[in-house]
Amino acid sequence: MTEAELRDISGVGASARLIRSVLAVGASFFLAAGVLLLFVPDSFAGWIGLEGSDAVAWTLRMLGVALLALGGLMWLVRRAKDHPVLGVGAVMMVASALLTALTVTLPGEWTPLRWALLGAGAVFALAYLGLLMASRRS
Repeated sequence: MTEAELRDISGVGASARLIRSVLAVGASFFLAAGVLLLFVPDSFAGWIGLEGSDAVAWTLRMLGVALLALGGLMWLVRRAKDHPVLGVGAVMMVASALLTALTVTLPGEWTPLRWALLGAGAVFALAYLGLLMASRRS
């Protein structure tokens, strides 16, 4: 690959375009999870290996509302200019990494959905990190 080709696929503009795509996928993921958490928290608790209780259901519903709001904001911010999108990418990188760490420390059994959430969180965190690093190339 030539230096000119590398410049075309790296830098702020290219990274921001790709972060917009990651934000769209992540927003869809958060919106779907938010709906499930809001409407079937007891089932979701079982799917991720948690013991169900009224307190767990209430907490998962609150998380569902937060994920719906975050997913909506992620969807909307995709339309922002390049530098704000990079800023949101940095915030989402940290959030994805923290959600991944919390998934590891979640009490209860390791279920297929828990493994999937762990993998998805790690992939999102690494995608944001890689794209943010690529935006710094000149």
